[in-house]
Amino acid sequence: MVLRYPLLVALLLIYCGAVNAFSPQNGSTKSIHTTSSTNRMMSAQNNNNETRDPIPNENIFFIEIGFGNDSHGQSATKASVRACRNAIEFNSIPSIKRLIPNGGYDALKLDVLLAVPPKYREGLDLEEVAKVFPYGHVRFEVQDGGMVAPSGIAIEKLGDDGDDMVVVCASVTVGH
Repeated sequence: MVLRYPLLVALLLIYCGAVNAFSPQNGSTKSIHTTSSTNRMMSAQNNNNETRDPIPNENIFFIEIGFGNDSHGQSATKASVRACRNAIEFNSIPSIKRLIPNGGYDALKLDVLLAVPPKYREGLDLEEVAKVFPYGHVRFEVQDGGMVAPSGIAIEKLGDDGDDMVVVCASVTVGH
């Protein structure tokens, strides 16, 4: 696939804080459960809440980027679900069983980076976001990013506390 606007994509990734997100920090090879106020990691697997290391570079198939927003209600969860769906919605990997040793779809690993506005991070439900992915073992990293923009109107019956739109950026790394 040829990108028509690679500079625009790079700028969006930088703006959303998605560059070097899964690189080890300070020489560490494992950074699960970071306690920093700007980064938070967790593993949300279908039936098993174990942690794991990031996907090694040699096992990455592709990385997809998505953006989502909640125009009314200020839900980081809703914006994150939409961003993740946007990232994966146009993909099909029919040969996955031949590509992944020992298991096909069940052995698939997904590293999901979410750039979420700090003001709305506390209400983020990663278990709900994990439901977007129909298969694979999902690992999340959440960092400050995204955007808060005015919607121009607050509609109380839609759950608005103000006129903020919550925008989340997602990077989904697929591998084994």
